[in-house]
Amino acid sequence: MSDDENQWKWNKFVEIGNTIHKMRGQVRIAEAHRALTFAVQLSKNEFIPNLPIKDQQLYETLLPKIAFYLDGNIEVIQATVKEYFLIRHCKAGLDENLFQVSFSPKKSGIQSGFTCDISDGSQTTRYFIKTHQYGPTEDNPKSLQPPDTKELFIYKLLQNIGIGPDVHFIVPSHGSRLTIYIATKDCHLTLLSQLTKDTMNTKALVQLDLISRILCLRDCATNSSNCGQVNDEPMIVDFRIEKQSGGYFKSDILNKFYQGNGEFNYSGLMTEAVGIPQEQKSLFLRDSLQEWNLVEMIDNTALEMHPMIQKIATKVQVDDDSQRYVQDVKETIKILLEV
Repeated sequence: MSDDENQWKWNKFVEIGNTIHKMRGQVRIAEAHRALTFAVQLSKNEFIPNLPIKDQQLYETLLPKIAFYLDGNIEVIQATVKEYFLIRHCKAGLDENLFQVSFSPKKSGIQSGFTCDISDGSQTTRYFIKTHQYGPTEDNPKSLQPPDTKELFIYKLLQNIGIGPDVHFIVPSHGSRLTIYIATKDCHLTLLSQLTKDTMNTKALVQLDLISRILCLRDCATNSSNCGQVNDEPMIVDFRIEKQSGGYFKSDILNKFYQGNGEFNYSGLMTEAVGIPQEQKSLFLRDSLQEWNLVEMIDNTALEMHPMIQKIATKVQVDDDSQRYVQDVKETIKILLEV
């Protein structure tokens, strides 16, 4: 590529970067795509590293401003996800030519996302892709908030105790530095909305209520599309973290767990499950804490996630009060262990 062509692309990149905040709708998205393409080409051509320092600093300033309008764009998310799983495919020693990926729209939810089928040539695995909690959408990129490390921790903890699917956290290589994409493996969930009195497992539904209270989860057991059963075991595939200004310790958790409904306003099968006698709930409580080995699993997950979060934080701005959250949750569990 000629020096003149590189210079022209650089000038257009700067022009778009300085004016993109004035653009609207699809024009803004198209121009952001265009500028990001220029940025990739200029970087590959070694044009950016050879710019004067002030222009390199300008590039570092404009790039996230441009990418801000693309974090929730489906095409950008799909390209990022494809790149992530292709790298994993090749690191596993598999033939790159055997890698295939296909995407389809998600059926529900506020956050940008879709279904992703990954084939390695011998088997196909399905993942559900979404942006982090309060992340960008295609229509409203300005609504986003930085990723909360508690969300990442909870996804990994749920996976480790067998109540959540396998999860991957994907950081876009070119983005606003405010977004993480979350990929959860299809666990062949029977949604709460699909269960009947004949297929529901009362203990599993009580466990959904219990873990929601312990981990301060919302939009979980109250949302029949975010949880359910895999065989007779509880499973959570999506949630929101309860907003807390005074910490996450719940001194009254036992009374509210025994009370059942009220705090969560359950309906349908969940109302029936949480309405069982206190003696039976106590038995389920003791069994669950033993099955999950929750305090040890929380500590192990915190150790597992610490280097991952540190690495993510070098690329993405995050809200991180996970240490306080972990400590408060463990204090809550102490109350339950006394039963």
